Amino acid sequence: MTVTSPLITPGPHAKVYRRSDGERPSDTVVRAVADAAKTDPLSLPPLFDAINPDALDDLFCDALGGHRRSGSRVVEFHYAGVHISVFDDGRVLVQSH
Repeated sequence: MTVTSPLITPGPHAKVYRRSDGERPSDTVVRAVADAAKTDPLSLPPLFDAINPDALDDLFCDALGGHRRSGSRVVEFHYAGVHISVFDDGRVLVQSH
């Protein structure tokens, strides 16, 4: 897992997804990767194989309502053959290698 600045330039095969109200960041990642791969989310490997989903959720949500914490954060990691960037503004960027 890498925490970097939010100045990431999407590549030509990138697709941006937005977190829905009340959706956990880890769920957004799985939904985004499944959509990008045009597959069922249940056919993906466990997210925990790439990153701790609870830690990801804790980093971007508070315990009382799912609102993101203030600050500027980006977490990047590889999952299911793609590069993922999770931003504190609710965006999830999926880029193929």
